[in-house]
Amino acid sequence: MRIVVKIGTRVLIGKNGLDARKVDLLMNDVSGVIKKGHEVIMVSSGAIGTGLPFVHFSSPARKKIAAAVGQPLLMHDYIHAALKRRITVGQVLILSEDFRSREHFGNFLKNIEAMLSHKVLPIINENDFMKAGDLTVGDNDMFGAVVAAGIKADRYVILTDQDGLFTSNPDRHDGASLVKIVKKIDKKIEKLCGTETSDLGRGGMLSKVRAAKFATDKGIETFIGRGSRKGVLLKALNGNFPGTRFAAKGKTKK
Repeated sequence: MRIVVKIGTRVLIGKNGLDARKVDLLMNDVSGVIKKGHEVIMVSSGAIGTGLPFVHFSSPARKKIAAAVGQPLLMHDYIHAALKRRITVGQVLILSEDFRSREHFGNFLKNIEAMLSHKVLPIINENDFMKAGDLTVGDNDMFGAVVAAGIKADRYVILTDQDGLFTSNPDRHDGASLVKIVKKIDKKIEKLCGTETSDLGRGGMLSKVRAAKFATDKGIETFIGRGSRKGVLLKALNGNFPGTRFAAKGKTKK
């Protein structure tokens, strides 16, 4: 089985910046999936959140500079955690514009396939430093969905700091309950999503649900859940996922 995992900034960042323990926990989970014989492709946010503690100035380009500072630091911790588990990782930085070029996107897919065939774990991120204009809300959620569709993934798992989609904001409403399965993403489902975003994370639940719609329309079962839960990725494969599952179009399950 082929799984694309999108890792949100808050899954990796603690009070003082990048948290190596969180990275290690995540890589342990990824390692467990790989050892089961599955292919994993990671789409990782976190470069800006990693770099910001080192960027002590105000500038219109502050977040882009933070991304340049943070990306190698983030990869350092990924590499360290992966080597402990005898996994080789490869960094892939790409622009969303490349997805609109048949040649560039074709080369991207070909090279990702080559990495997987040689047991190299791709860790993909959009090149924020080179991106034109402002950094946009929810970029990496949809970015991961496009990657999942392009490489014909079986599962798309979005890891965040929330347990999944709720009937209302669980931080504000005690009666909020987790939506365990969504068979169809429509306006009613989108209305359940709050509009809040964190200072570091550029997305929100709405961007994740819209990314899930893109992926499920392509036949890819999608999951949204809390990245800090131990074994969360394996649970997305064995039918015991502790979050929200979005049924793939034409593949609805009870």
